[in-house]
Amino acid sequence: MSETSIPIAKLAGVCGWPIHHSLSPVLHNYWLRQAGIRGAYVPFMVKPWDAIRAFRSLKQTTISGVNVTLPLKTSAFRAADEATADAHRIGVANCLFMRDGKLIAHNTDMEGFISPLLQRRGQAWLRQRTALVIGAGGAARAVIGALIAEGVPEIIIVNRTDETADDLVTQAGLPSFYSLPWAQRSLATHRAGLIINASAAGMSGYPALDIDLSRAPETGLVYDLIYTPERTPLIAQAEAQGLETIGGLSMLIGQARPSFRLFYGVEAPASDPSDLLRQALMTGQR
Repeated sequence: MSETSIPIAKLAGVCGWPIHHSLSPVLHNYWLRQAGIRGAYVPFMVKPWDAIRAFRSLKQTTISGVNVTLPLKTSAFRAADEATADAHRIGVANCLFMRDGKLIAHNTDMEGFISPLLQRRGQAWLRQRTALVIGAGGAARAVIGALIAEGVPEIIIVNRTDETADDLVTQAGLPSFYSLPWAQRSLATHRAGLIINASAAGMSGYPALDIDLSRAPETGLVYDLIYTPERTPLIAQAEAQGLETIGGLSMLIGQARPSFRLFYGVEAPASDPSDLLRQALMTGQR
């Protein structure tokens, strides 16, 4: 094969502040090898105060797209030329990609969050449960958007700053979605058949989530979006009480599949990468 006929490598990545903890490069580069694609997926440290300029500069590069993590999802949405319906619905983006010379904001967190839940319990179960969402940032917006779309009849939100949760409820304007004071977070668990941690509490380097699950229904399910560590204090507490759990690796894989398709133009391999990600967590290799 001549040098000029070698296909150009496709480059994508993940942006955050910090970003060293992200398993996305491990996951996407594994899929690239499995699919035989000449490409790479790399981490980019982006300063929050310079994020909009940095994201807009993607249009001057050959990078096909980036995922976006804390605390840059609102900036990613604002930086884009256009936004998809999913990004518009929640006002934040965890994915930026190029299309016809324009920077497009998208959100795959909704799909990534709901897919493991539907596989585990199904839509009929969801439509008979009250959900308690902890947190009010970009991840929480995606969770709430997905729960509303699936017809969850009652959604409660609590956040360490009560006013932030109240503002999110006001923006949504739905009677089935309301906030409770942070001081009532443990009391709220008795109503919730589904409890979701969409905050950073419990992540490596952050304090554990301060909540008591002793009032949670015995048939309840606890879903922690954090994957570093895989077994968070919240998951450990839930398991000790015999509650079913879903960890953050499930959402990581779920949101990455549509991103991979956007960045590289093919579906991600169907094989389960969970063991690979667990090994990376244990060894600290990224």
